[in-house]
Amino acid sequence: MDNEQHLEIGLDQDLKGRIGTQFIHEGPLFGSVPQDSVTHDEMLQLARAGWTRKDYQDAPVLEAPQSTIDWLSLQQQHRDRTLHAISHRLPDGAPWVGTRQEILEELLASTWEQQEDELRTLLHAFAFASIWSQDQDARDKTLESRETFFFYTVRMRDTALKASQHATEAPAQDNDFWDMVSSLAEVRD
Repeated sequence: MDNEQHLEIGLDQDLKGRIGTQFIHEGPLFGSVPQDSVTHDEMLQLARAGWTRKDYQDAPVLEAPQSTIDWLSLQQQHRDRTLHAISHRLPDGAPWVGTRQEILEELLASTWEQQEDELRTLLHAFAFASIWSQDQDARDKTLESRETFFFYTVRMRDTALKASQHATEAPAQDNDFWDMVSSLAEVRD
């Protein structure tokens, strides 16, 4: 008897595997699956999983559940929530000025970088494809600021989005981050 547990995603393994190899890899229909590459029963299975049928005249496709992640926005949310937590946790709170604020900003950036790496791993595990796009408002800040993920099912997309919001929370009470912030509170400029 096999004790290994499998994540039930609502699609059979064969269909899941074919999605990963047959999705459109270029152009405006990126991430979609040509309708002629699946059977009628598979099309119904995809519809139940949240895929949308698009009967374009020259290229009928099934569009996957998708979501665009704005990495700069998530980083800003994480920073704001953590600064809010700092202001309630420390006796004289933050923000500070000068060197302490610069060090705090580096701590925040480092903490977010770790959160972002973990979140990217999770999102890529739930998605079969992703594509980068540039946010019009952030062109001067970074080349890649937004990433659109294509998920196997709506349920996987919704779970991944919940994880994205969870990643922006301030570090847990027992995180080493708070020891570093407390030591900054004791330093005088």
